[in-house]
Amino acid sequence: MTNNGYAGNILRIDLSTGHISKIPTLDYAELFLGGRGIAAKIYWDEVPPDSGPFDLENRLIFMTGPVCGVPGFAGSRWQVCGKSPISHKFGYCNLGGSWGAQLKASGYDGLVVQGKADKLVYLWINDDHVEIRNASNLAGKGAIRSREELKRELGESARVVAVGVAGENMVNFATLLADADSSGSSGLGAVMGSKNLKAIVVKGQGRTEVAAPEVVRDLRTRVRYLKGDVALNLPILAPSGSLKKDVCYGCVNGCMRNTYTAENGQMGKFMCGSALFYSVRAQRYYGKTNDVPFQVNKLCDEYGVDTYAMETMIMWLSRCYQAKVLSEEETGIPLSKIGSLEFMEVLVRKVSLREGFGGVLADGTRKAAQSVGSGAEKLITDYMTKYGTYPIYGPRMYVTTGLIYAMEPRLPIQQLHEISMPSIGWVASSMGMGDPNLNTETMRAIGKRFWGSEVAADFSTYDGKAAAAVRIQERQYAKECLILCDFTWPIIYSPVTEDHVGDPVIESRLCSAVTGRDVDELDLYKIAERVFNLQRAILVREGHRGRDFDSLEEFHHSVPLKVDFVGNPNCLAPGKGGEAVSRKGAVVDREQFEKMKDEYYDIRGWDWPTGLQRKDGLKQLGLGDVAQELEDAGLLG
Repeated sequence: MTNNGYAGNILRIDLSTGHISKIPTLDYAELFLGGRGIAAKIYWDEVPPDSGPFDLENRLIFMTGPVCGVPGFAGSRWQVCGKSPISHKFGYCNLGGSWGAQLKASGYDGLVVQGKADKLVYLWINDDHVEIRNASNLAGKGAIRSREELKRELGESARVVAVGVAGENMVNFATLLADADSSGSSGLGAVMGSKNLKAIVVKGQGRTEVAAPEVVRDLRTRVRYLKGDVALNLPILAPSGSLKKDVCYGCVNGCMRNTYTAENGQMGKFMCGSALFYSVRAQRYYGKTNDVPFQVNKLCDEYGVDTYAMETMIMWLSRCYQAKVLSEEETGIPLSKIGSLEFMEVLVRKVSLREGFGGVLADGTRKAAQSVGSGAEKLITDYMTKYGTYPIYGPRMYVTTGLIYAMEPRLPIQQLHEISMPSIGWVASSMGMGDPNLNTETMRAIGKRFWGSEVAADFSTYDGKAAAAVRIQERQYAKECLILCDFTWPIIYSPVTEDHVGDPVIESRLCSAVTGRDVDELDLYKIAERVFNLQRAILVREGHRGRDFDSLEEFHHSVPLKVDFVGNPNCLAPGKGGEAVSRKGAVVDREQFEKMKDEYYDIRGWDWPTGLQRKDGLKQLGLGDVAQELEDAGLLG
């Protein structure tokens, strides 16, 4: 292999000793490509299964992919991996903006942080100059404020990822926050805080070299053509301030990402969760739309807490207050003012500082409910999953996603989007509000080309869903290795092709053109299969014991679906022959789900009675060392 597509090295910093070293990227790239793949391999090799998320042995692994730094493909996202304090297993998050591109421009495809500094520090990576610096002046400061202070000191072109007070205090669901308010979850902000690492600042002058520049240029043109030069733009309305389009480094043509300027002059990211979080509650409380939801989101960003985790926590607190399980006096939180700015200012501060009852909440809603007792656990119902957040795009709505949920250590949003986004577009089209070309015929064609069969696009049956889940996982794991943005890739639907079906081959062509490797669609999926199996091995080694653990929460089987989460009150989905079927009132049939698992394990080549991997299958994937360790531990089927 050559260094095409790669900076050439992965930076390693031991905060306990101050030792700084480099690892050749090509030691990992041939088998694991980049992103999640290389991060998972480093994690497997270096993080003991019995270590805790805040132990010195845990690694915080920042990784880019080979497309990072190549303009026009939305490929400059970056992944952070490590043992999560939420699951106490391998966890990951994926961020946008330009921090990853700057890390690569500095000469590094990734960064591995281990150990713990004696005092609060930040890292300064400026091309070949790497330094561990004192960050005591940033102690107790928010993530946004810390970022801005470091940029004033080191230059506006520098890029910063930082943690807020919640990260310093190792709040279970603390986040990382980078430039353009790009945020990362899985509690890895708490892991960063546990290492006394406040921020990482990067600045570089390098560029990503590609193997076939002319092919890359042609592919860039084709991607824009297939996308129809139309940016994804969900109808998220700004309250009263102004919006300005915000584009991550190397994007194709943007998405719904905007920067919002509130009436008080405050600015920040405005899209998806950052636009919708707290909006319904605030409107209910104030009786009108205002800037409170935006201010609340910035409050969470500054302290460094996950808004998804906060949303489910608020649901639980509201139910506890209404049931008189919790009171304002014992919590010190104005529970009667849920929906107000005052409520959130108190809640976020107490949680982030672990102050009073906030210290109970800081370990997560489930642990808080166990601590409170008095029926508090019963008030956690179908708005919360084992991942700690509400079940977006759940299997009661889209059958295939049951397997996807069951296999992952966190909310697997990229995989869920591959099913839900075209399905939501189909609903809009059937209601006469969306693109009329995203119709039943197109959905069935998408099912056949991307998910293995037309029946995979029929959500009234369990048939074809195991094969679809495998295809989705492998395509998405390939994407997480390259790393490509979820809002552009995969190109499943196209407004310009004759059948309106996109192109699943273009990722492998891009990989070949950038790296110089001869990779076709199946080759790329084989790399993804290897990475997926490595992650599975990691989870099994850390306690995920196969079939019995590949499960869904009880409510999926017993609580009928009431309403889909996006503008689809009748829970409509494509059914038999493409006809609309309502999933309202649906539950996941236990027997059918187990049969679907049988089929899934068979396709994967795993032992279907136990759901554990087999030695021969792992060896065929080039994971012989992994197979041997699992065999020695009695963890093979």
